[in-house]
Amino acid sequence: MAAGTGTPGANQNGPLAAPAYSPGEVVTAAGPLSRNAPAPQVDITLGGQFVTKAYDLAIYPALRPQLIFDQFATVRASRLTHRGGSVRFNFVDDIPDQITPLLENIDVDSVSIGSKALTVSMDEFGTAVTTTALLRGTSMVPIDPIVAERVGYNAGKSIDRLAKNALDVADITYDDSTTGAITQIGASGTFLNSYLLQEGVSLLEERNVRPFMSEAYVLVVSPRQAQHLKAENTNQGWRYVTSRNEGAANNSIYRGEIGMYEGVRIVVNNNMGANDTAYLMGAEALAKVFSEGPGYGPNPRVVLSPVVDKLKRFASVGWYHLVGYSVFRNEALIRVKTSGNLKPAS
Repeated sequence: MAAGTGTPGANQNGPLAAPAYSPGEVVTAAGPLSRNAPAPQVDITLGGQFVTKAYDLAIYPALRPQLIFDQFATVRASRLTHRGGSVRFNFVDDIPDQITPLLENIDVDSVSIGSKALTVSMDEFGTAVTTTALLRGTSMVPIDPIVAERVGYNAGKSIDRLAKNALDVADITYDDSTTGAITQIGASGTFLNSYLLQEGVSLLEERNVRPFMSEAYVLVVSPRQAQHLKAENTNQGWRYVTSRNEGAANNSIYRGEIGMYEGVRIVVNNNMGANDTAYLMGAEALAKVFSEGPGYGPNPRVVLSPVVDKLKRFASVGWYHLVGYSVFRNEALIRVKTSGNLKPAS
């Protein structure tokens, strides 16, 4: 057998500490050093240059709430006289019931008909994102689609929050200076329960408020208020009624859905701004006004700005909307105040 060639050199670093499965020479490794034994000698220069972090080119958005409130703005101006910065809605009262018998030989007295008006103003809303040519030209992922998608979602979320904020007023003022107060039931230290739903529905029914689409009233609640109902454990609460009516398997309890209860369709939403206020609404609780001029409409529009700088480096994409929201009939809205905490087990 021929003898091996070569002579011992500096890279042959002597005996290795057991256990050892590699020759006592320089090992070129990926690194880092913390993942290698102290012997033999380790060189990560090459590995450090070419073994790098890989990137997932998919871009993930932040966790997002559902957009809820704009759909309940069921009152929208449909017969405008002309374009304007606000829209005036007119109300004409019914004539009071006439239940007194007529006198045979005396004519009836004429009665007046009451009226009032509500003005809802429009404002401009929007934002934009500007990117540079250097960013667009050197980014490892396309930047423009990301910016466009984020701008579009911001438009929807912002407008939905505007609709929700309109429901937080204490009262609405009519053009004759009279006001209509928004009813609030419940209290900060209480939990949402079946009785509060019954109370709210009875108030709406007493006021002749119509359900949405002749089906049901709507209650928009925070996730914590939804938990209040799920935690009802008496024989008069949601859990007992649901289990009794739907059976023990594959029912709303199993799926974690509340659905329809006490004549109310319950919608859970986490774009409320607070956990302690729910909104019980009937038809015509909320109004929305917007311009019908060219380029305008009921929804925000995406705006691609012209590139006007000298070297055409700055490109902007944004959204714009001319819109206004207001409580339309104060009788059709009830705010339900509760605790903002989770209901403890009992």
